[in-house]
Amino acid sequence: MKKYLFLSLFLAFAIIFSLLAGRISLEGLMDYYQNDKETLYALIFDLRLPRLIAAFLIGASLSAAGVTFQAMFANPLVSPNILGVGSGAGFGAVVCILAFGNPVATQIGAFIFGFLAVMIAYALGVLANKNSKLMLVLAGIITGAIFEALISVVKYVADTQEKLPSIVYWLMGSLSAISWSDVAALAPVCVSGLVLLSLMGWKLNILSLGGEHASILGESKFLGFIFIVLATLITAASVAIAGIIGWVGLLMPHVTRLIYGSDNSQLVPISAILGGIFLMLTDVAARSVSSAEIPLSILTALIGAPMIGVIIVKKGKRWS
Repeated sequence: MKKYLFLSLFLAFAIIFSLLAGRISLEGLMDYYQNDKETLYALIFDLRLPRLIAAFLIGASLSAAGVTFQAMFANPLVSPNILGVGSGAGFGAVVCILAFGNPVATQIGAFIFGFLAVMIAYALGVLANKNSKLMLVLAGIITGAIFEALISVVKYVADTQEKLPSIVYWLMGSLSAISWSDVAALAPVCVSGLVLLSLMGWKLNILSLGGEHASILGESKFLGFIFIVLATLITAASVAIAGIIGWVGLLMPHVTRLIYGSDNSQLVPISAILGGIFLMLTDVAARSVSSAEIPLSILTALIGAPMIGVIIVKKGKRWS
């Protein structure tokens, strides 16, 4: 009970802190409150609040997708980015941004190529050695490298004055341009996917046992396909809005397991909440620590990579 109380208080603190923290100090906000309420309203409700909501939804989606992929493939080292989903979705989104500039088309392109990436990675892993956790990771790295190369081709042919700078900055992950229209496009997809994954989380416990055990217990391969589609969909929606943000989907499931255990019925929703909190606070740091906003992928890598290193040292023997 104390763990859940702490989670609730932590979420409330993160929301309040994200709304109030930034380059404008608390004293500056109070000054606006006394002398210029319109500016204060615009700052909080038009700039910071949509960023906060988007950061929470994206962090939650990447974390829940990480839990799902790790359970589905019985591999604690996979994540949307390591499987190539992030790169595939990024390629689809970049192509649609270049060709159409339409948010709906961008989300569709991100989903199609994100799903294609995870299917390619899974097929390569199975063909190499279906019982090897390492082969799936290597297959994901190969798939990600292919789509990264394709993204480089798109950047090479993009207009250097107008399109290329925005594409490069977008690919590094940022919420600087988030508006309420972006939140309106993101929320239905992410909320629906997160709710479905959370409600079906207990079935991941069965699917994570492997194909033969799942069949004996009455679970079909089609259910696993649904999990992959949902995880890819919320990842693609996140990439289409904010670019490629790494490490969240790998780190937060492990952090959640250390605190709350490995039951996927609890792991999916709690990991989603912690992932949302993590990205909210990371976004605060991105827009606060310097005069120029830092891309999110830089901060998530600086935080996530050392923490995953520590977790691997402590738990690596169990994964071999």
